[in-house]
Amino acid sequence: MEPSSSDKETIQHQFDAFAKKNLKGEARSLFRELYKRRNNEVCFSDMSETELNELYCYDEYDLAQYTFKVLGYDVNIKDDLLGEALELLPERKRDIVLMSYYLELSDAEIGKMLNVVRSTVFRNRKTALSKIKKYMEGNKTDDES
Repeated sequence: MEPSSSDKETIQHQFDAFAKKNLKGEARSLFRELYKRRNNEVCFSDMSETELNELYCYDEYDLAQYTFKVLGYDVNIKDDLLGEALELLPERKRDIVLMSYYLELSDAEIGKMLNVVRSTVFRNRKTALSKIKKYMEGNKTDDES
């Protein structure tokens, strides 16, 4: 049995009412979402310099740095020229320089760890620094030419 025209018309009106109700609900949800966005969003031009500086991050990759092991710690050197200079040093002198400047240990503390006197640590660090300086000055002038 086929529905009569009045039944079809009733079904059509029911469907129209259902569709309108859903569209009104969706519109209400959309307006609510737009209202939340309008109250929470800020234009970049309205932000202060400090707020803008908090919005980015800088990725650092291990490929662009030298890593040395000292006393179980990893010391990362990001400067290529300094990393190359440190690699050329004997391991003991390199460790003394790294412990002194990166791990911030005194000569006496370094001497205790290496079982040498403080003056030996001082002398080794001084000669290592002069070699680093000589290497870096030599390569810096080569790069600038």
